[in-house]
Amino acid sequence: MPSHRRPLILSSLAHDIHASAARWALQASGIDATWVTSLAESELGPMSLHCDAGNGLRMSGALDHDRVGTVWYRRPRNPENFPRAHSSDAPFLRGEWGRFLKNVYALTDQGADRLWVNRPAAAAMAENKLVQLRAAHRCGLRFPATLVSHDPHEIRRFVQRHGRVVYKPFMTHTWKDAETGRMFSTYARIVEPAMLEDDASLLHCPGIYQVYVDKRCDLRVTAIGDRYFAARLHAQHDGGFVDWRVGQAVQGLRAEPGELSASDQAKLSMLMRELGLVFGCIDLAIDADGEAHFLEVNQAGQFLFVEDLLPSLPLLRAMSAMLAEGRPDYSLATIAPVSYADYCASEEHRAWWAQASEALKDRSPAAAGITLE
Repeated sequence: MPSHRRPLILSSLAHDIHASAARWALQASGIDATWVTSLAESELGPMSLHCDAGNGLRMSGALDHDRVGTVWYRRPRNPENFPRAHSSDAPFLRGEWGRFLKNVYALTDQGADRLWVNRPAAAAMAENKLVQLRAAHRCGLRFPATLVSHDPHEIRRFVQRHGRVVYKPFMTHTWKDAETGRMFSTYARIVEPAMLEDDASLLHCPGIYQVYVDKRCDLRVTAIGDRYFAARLHAQHDGGFVDWRVGQAVQGLRAEPGELSASDQAKLSMLMRELGLVFGCIDLAIDADGEAHFLEVNQAGQFLFVEDLLPSLPLLRAMSAMLAEGRPDYSLATIAPVSYADYCASEEHRAWWAQASEALKDRSPAAAGITLE
């Protein structure tokens, strides 16, 4: 990658540890990366879209082809505050920026030689669980029967038909009890009879209901371009977790190298192509017969905790190499042999920790951006 084309990291929070670690790893190899909250940041300069009969469509400014290489579209945020504007104008400005950036993101197929991790349109589509399962079906992946509904009769019928069923929210939600100060989060859990008694409760909130896979472990597959890194996740006590994130939250999780069959990797590669993704954190449940069941792929998932548990997986180095080269068939040799453990011992991490700790004083862990997906 030409030295004047810098990777661009779009991440909504200044204390995003993944953005911080990747920028550090790139700098360790002499590659400067730009890390901003959104394309509206003054650091990038103004941005324009041009469209005319003679030249068609082109972009200039913040996404100038000669200045910006790979774009890691991690967790960007639209601008919300406008210090020089009258407060009554803020809603209009937020709306106009939001629509402008939607136009920009919708046109990211311009300049096919620029890698987006991931393209905004594909990222948005992949956030839909049923779109993922439809793609998994097309790719021949095994997955548990699933119902998405807020119809009490359909939910009860599904549970009665399949027996042991897991409830999942569309997105994990974390909140703080105003009276006790305790933190609560919505994770996957087994559906119990008492949860199905109140029609009004079920009607109020749509949910994902999925047949429980009697698993012996979870297989976390981090797809970074053409490389697939597998880790087996286990609870430290018998019985396992319905949702391994609960185990991570109580430090009850351990990992070991995982194996992905050639057939399953081929199907997962097909799935990623079907969804238009070059990066994703894939969750598989491994049953007693060793068969893999696809659960979901998080296109903006967190992966550093996996390398923390299993240092033999060079996930930070792989992501940094892909950002540096701007292609999915990157070489690890592009990046110096640095690791997440090296980053954690660095001044960059100390600065990140100070910032994250400050944010946690007044915000929930989820709002501070340092929880899992």
